Amino acid sequence: MARNILLIQLRQLGDILLTTPCFREIKRAWPDAHITFLSHPMGRLIVDENPYLARHLTYDPNGGWRQELQLIKELRAARYDLVLDFMYNPRSALYARASGSPRRLAFPSRRAVFFTEIIPQAGFIDYIVREKFLYLKHLGIQPQEQRLDLPWSEKHTGPLLKFLQETPDFSQAPFRVAISPTHRRDERQWPMERYAAIADRLHLEWGASIVWLWGPGEEEFVRRVMSFCKQPTHLAPKTSFRELAALIANCDVFIGNSNGPSHVTVAVDTPSLQIHGPTYAATWCPMSERHQAVQAHAGTAEGRGPITAVTEAEVWQSLEKMQPLFRKTAESRQQNGVRMSWSPLLFSK
Repeated sequence: MARNILLIQLRQLGDILLTTPCFREIKRAWPDAHITFLSHPMGRLIVDENPYLARHLTYDPNGGWRQELQLIKELRAARYDLVLDFMYNPRSALYARASGSPRRLAFPSRRAVFFTEIIPQAGFIDYIVREKFLYLKHLGIQPQEQRLDLPWSEKHTGPLLKFLQETPDFSQAPFRVAISPTHRRDERQWPMERYAAIADRLHLEWGASIVWLWGPGEEEFVRRVMSFCKQPTHLAPKTSFRELAALIANCDVFIGNSNGPSHVTVAVDTPSLQIHGPTYAATWCPMSERHQAVQAHAGTAEGRGPITAVTEAEVWQSLEKMQPLFRKTAESRQQNGVRMSWSPLLFSK
């Protein structure tokens, strides 16, 4: 059993969130382990208050060689028994090697020389959390659950509570639907007019109230999507990452591209439908009862295609199949009131 462990996933937000099950499952198997996580400073949005981490280190993306040398010295001085590099790019491989740990694990890449053990990949498309679990299985750990951990509490509910107070039609709607039409890559954005058409249909046929999610630099784009709607919808309030989690946790349905909010939705376990084009849905979506996806060119040899190939009819058909689940979620919300905190369901030690 390793007692002093370094886990590396430098970025992006979604990838960092998808690494959090490894923190928990290592700690479950090895309760005495001291786990350090290394990431870009953006990782604080995800791992602050994570109950399974002893320490969170960040590198300075704009720092010079002095800052890099200081971090390397700190890694070296920590004397890690084990390093798991989930990113294995040039920078993360350098940090792993510089740590001096006797065991450094990674998947196959051109940086293999930086590691002591190369973990064979599954050889088929699988959910990224289960792929990361291959590191743990190599160590003899059998993960028990793939839940994502994103701690949030009552202090993160301010924008949500104000929004519910100011928009009674959303607060009292039989279905609350959150839609996230954005992605930093254009080829992974389903056409905005199709999102608008789905929003209109949800309002007319289900009586749903729609809230459009957005992050820094995305408000103008989302307002443009809203302009295609013929029925009333709402722009989400400005939120931090954890405030966004609180908002999504109090919705009944999430629809969106494969983006940061889609992973937040999985973390808070609000039922979701993701839309995928060139990315494999099976990689980024748990594909469980509560979390489904529509895949462009599903059933073809390639199994993926341009996101524009996904039709409104396909998305609507998937939503109708999931409607009984959405209804149960809405009924539970109406009975239990506003969800005010993360429920970690911590394992018993």
